[in-house]
Amino acid sequence: MNRLLITAVLIFSVINIAGCDQSEKTPEALMHTPPNDGTAETTSDITLSRQNAIVVAAEEVGKSVVTVKTVKTVRRKVFDPFSDFFSDFFREFYWSPPLKEYKQEVPGLGSGFIISDDGYILTAEHVVHGVDSVKVQFSDGSEIPAEFIGSDYYADVAVLKVNKDNLPPARLGNSDSVIVGEWSIAIGHPFAEAVGSPQPSVTVGVISAKGRTMRRVDNTIRISENLIQTDAAINPGNSGGPLVNANGEVIGINTAIITTSGGSLGIGFAVPINTARKVARYIIENHDKRKSWLGVYLIPVTESIAYVMEFKNEGGLLIAEVVVDSPAYNAGLRSGDVIVSFDGKKVHKTEEFDRVVFSHRAGDEVELTIRRAGKKMTGKIRLGRPPEGEAGR
Repeated sequence: MNRLLITAVLIFSVINIAGCDQSEKTPEALMHTPPNDGTAETTSDITLSRQNAIVVAAEEVGKSVVTVKTVKTVRRKVFDPFSDFFSDFFREFYWSPPLKEYKQEVPGLGSGFIISDDGYILTAEHVVHGVDSVKVQFSDGSEIPAEFIGSDYYADVAVLKVNKDNLPPARLGNSDSVIVGEWSIAIGHPFAEAVGSPQPSVTVGVISAKGRTMRRVDNTIRISENLIQTDAAINPGNSGGPLVNANGEVIGINTAIITTSGGSLGIGFAVPINTARKVARYIIENHDKRKSWLGVYLIPVTESIAYVMEFKNEGGLLIAEVVVDSPAYNAGLRSGDVIVSFDGKKVHKTEEFDRVVFSHRAGDEVELTIRRAGKKMTGKIRLGRPPEGEAGR
């Protein structure tokens, strides 16, 4: 009997000890990290395929992507409780809140990519529109000031230049060969300050459509044509970054999204790189030639733009925006006017307008014909001197 009791106790103790060991034992999966040299026993065709074309393309182009940091001074008006508004009351016979104007520096963020080893960078025009200063941050975290070379408002393309050599340029592809349904890779710096890293992020989708036309919803007239549509996620901060194909070639500049939330809904747009290439070459070759300035942002009037603007297409250049205190502003030109002829020459392309501007100097008086609300008006306008960093024509 004693022998049976002792045997039972021993068996019970062994079971308890085994149970304790089992409950406190660390899972084997947490004990070590598999080797990173491809020799793991789990290597398979799927594992080997992780280093696919998209990974290679993103890694290659990612070295060329930069963060574009801007500062813009805006004027704001606020209620001033200490203003002597009683005199205004008696003068105007009604009361309105006294307003005080002050200036505020507003930071902005976008993306861009290097196109030459000596420092030329492409980005979206709206990223640097009307800003006072631009800096570029590279993937290693370093920052340097960037020179504004020029831009095209209609194409939404801008060229910057940094004083740095031996940079890694991105390979530019042929956007005319883009196929609907092929892979697309959006690279950039969405919410760059929030994530706290100079390394670009990558989203992947397909080319959803080509040849899209859209009107932006903002304080100016901005209509873009022939855009590439993609469902690769594009978010605030991605603007100006590259849209890349699976070959590692840039096929577009990310420019806009359609959204109801402020974030990506899978409907993003990019300026075709063939358009951007042509615009950038023109800007670089001609930016030193400008001696005079009118102070307008122009859009060529095409059939689709005339349809969007709801007027008859008779050609010309639509004034999308007038720069405050510019010759155009002081002469009474306004957004929505269409320039029919400039200095006696009909203009249908921004390059035609530029050729006339390049032939004049500040102070010259030229004849200008515009169409406003279906009526033509002709008058003289005196050209001014282009301010430092101003992109308008």
